[in-house]
Amino acid sequence: MYTRLLEKVPKKIVHNGKIQFGTFSGVTDYLDIRGVRAPFAGIPTSRFLSNFRIKSRLTYVFSLPDYIGLVEFFDDKAFGLAEVIYWNKETNQKLAYHTFMGPRRRFVPVNTSAAACISFAKTRYIKVNWNRKRAKSVLSFTVRGDKFRPASKGKFISHISPDKQSELLTVCPAPIHQRCSATWFVPMNITGGIASAKHRRQITELPQTKGQALMLVNRTYLRFHSSSELMVGFFEYEGKKITFTFSSTSQAALDGDRYNENMLSVDGDITAMPPVCITHPFGIQKKWIVQDTESMVDLSFMPVSCSSRTLNIIVMRNAYTTIYGNFEGVLLTKNGEKIVLKNCSGIVKKSMLRL
Repeated sequence: MYTRLLEKVPKKIVHNGKIQFGTFSGVTDYLDIRGVRAPFAGIPTSRFLSNFRIKSRLTYVFSLPDYIGLVEFFDDKAFGLAEVIYWNKETNQKLAYHTFMGPRRRFVPVNTSAAACISFAKTRYIKVNWNRKRAKSVLSFTVRGDKFRPASKGKFISHISPDKQSELLTVCPAPIHQRCSATWFVPMNITGGIASAKHRRQITELPQTKGQALMLVNRTYLRFHSSSELMVGFFEYEGKKITFTFSSTSQAALDGDRYNENMLSVDGDITAMPPVCITHPFGIQKKWIVQDTESMVDLSFMPVSCSSRTLNIIVMRNAYTTIYGNFEGVLLTKNGEKIVLKNCSGIVKKSMLRL
C-alpha cells in the first residue's frame, strides 16, 4: 500500500536559497517561498522580479447541514480577487458574490500564527482570520444584494489546535526543482450559519449549526499559463469526521509519488494520499472519475449545480467553474481502514489562468 513519510516541519521553507521539499506534519511559522536562488531556468534575476511571479491563494471550503460553498481570495500582487459562493443543499439554489481589490502590498498573509485576509469593500466585506494563541479561526462575510440575488451574511468559528499536529504542509517542485508550490491544509470543525434576505438590515441573527471546513493557503511560482482541478469532500463515517482533497494541476511535480497535494483527514489524523487521475469523459457537468494506482482511491463525483465565470483584467484571463455535487466510492487510510462514501457533499473547482 502507498505510504508517504510525514516529515518534521522545517523552520523555513527556503533556506540559503534552497527549497526544503517534502510533506510535513504541521506548518512553519511563515508560509514564505521568497529567496529561491535563480528560480527561472537557472538564470540570475533580481529578487523583485522573481518575487513578483509568486502568486497566492486562500480557499476556505465549508459544509453545513443546509449549505455548502467556498470563500476564496486570489493575490496577484498588483490586484486581488475575492469570491463567496454557496448552495442550499435542499433547493440547490446558488448564490455567488465577487469583488475586485485594487493594489495592495499583500492580500493573502504569510504568517500562520496570527493573521487576517480581508476584502474591505462596503458591498463585499469578507474576512478570514486565525490566531493560534487563542486557538481560534473565524470566517465572516456580509455581502449586499441586488436585483438578481439577496443580501447574505455568514459566520463560522473554529477552534484550531495550537500544536499544529492536525495540519499538513506540502512543498512540491512546480514542476522543476528550481521553483516550488507550498500549500498549508487546515481541516476544521466549525460552528455557525448563513442567512440571506432582500435587504441586509433584515438579517438580525444567524443560525448556529455544526459543520466541517477545510482551509487551504497556497503560494507558488505560477506559470504564465496554468490549469488546475481541485476536489474537496466532507463526510461523517461511523461517528468520525472525514475531510479529503485531491488535485490535478499543470504545476504538479514530475515525481507525483513523492510530491503531491492529496490528503485525507479522519478526526484530525491525516493520511498523505497517492497521486490520482481525475477524468470527466462526458463533460464537466457529467460524472467525474477519481482513481489511483494503489487501490486507495476509487471515487465518482456527480455534479448537482455549477457556476462558471471568466475574468479579463488587463493582461490576466481567469476562467473557472465551481461545481457542487456528491461523491461516492471508497477511500483507504494509512492504517488500511476502509471508508465507504455515499451521498458525500463536495466541491470541485476547475480553473485556467493566463498571465
